[in-house]
Amino acid sequence: MSALGAPFTREALAWLAEALRSKPRRLRLAPMSGSTSSTLYRVELEKGAGLERYVLRLIDNAAWLAEEPNLAEHEWTALLEARRAGLKAPAPVAFAGVEAGFGAPVVLMSFVEGEVRLLPSDFQAWIRRIASELAAVHAHGAPGFRWRYRSWVRRDELAPPRWSAEPGPWEEAIARFLEGEPAAPACLIHRDYHPANLLWLGDEISGVVDWINACLGPAGVDVAHCRTDLALMHGPEVAQRFLEVYTEASPGYVHDPYWDLDSILDRALPRPAYHSPWAAFGLARIPAKVLQARLERHLRQVMRDLE
Repeated sequence: MSALGAPFTREALAWLAEALRSKPRRLRLAPMSGSTSSTLYRVELEKGAGLERYVLRLIDNAAWLAEEPNLAEHEWTALLEARRAGLKAPAPVAFAGVEAGFGAPVVLMSFVEGEVRLLPSDFQAWIRRIASELAAVHAHGAPGFRWRYRSWVRRDELAPPRWSAEPGPWEEAIARFLEGEPAAPACLIHRDYHPANLLWLGDEISGVVDWINACLGPAGVDVAHCRTDLALMHGPEVAQRFLEVYTEASPGYVHDPYWDLDSILDRALPRPAYHSPWAAFGLARIPAKVLQARLERHLRQVMRDLE
């Protein structure tokens, strides 16, 4: 890793140094893997004989920024809220728009020790800790949080997927989805909670990252989103076990399968895809037909639950 390690302007490096109350020559930067929506850099700052570490998020997805220009402020505020609630989130350090000189908005946050773990040796313990951590997120009401939940389903594309040989369940799912969202209390939701956004040290979760989509919304949105990822990665049986464990960890929670429909329709159209960072974290490529079969099995279970 070089002293600068990234193609940043002097203006950008000056902003970064000022945010860390240091000098540019004491900074080291290196790209990090595992992100698809932004570019991440690890930042190291020489402090005496040691190093302090941070993460710089460069929000360089133009299409996403066109939809939500204040993404940097969104994540900064979400990190503040998560830390205020005592959650295992990175600590926010600074954020800025394009005026900082990076060519895109940025968020600077603390570095959280740990590794992503997608293939645990003990699935039951792994699922239990994932569910317990999500229950802790949802225990925070965050009544003043500005951002509100909205569905990611592309309604103009709603039709049984072309890859499916059984359109019937999909037609029923779409019809039920279009009846509208059920009433549900709002709490802080991560909005993109899944195993690739969790860091582990030993047998414990050390951090929950990627808070840029956090908002106020129904807890079921997070539960369903994580269930869909688990169903695609490991099969619908694992997704079902996750729901059982989450319900145990969150007294009073009653899951509405509607939120599973929302998540499945978001991920199924036009087709379910292997999430590229999974490879970086050790999960071998899953053939498209396997992903499709798993998602359809998951959908059939959800439709049975709705009945």
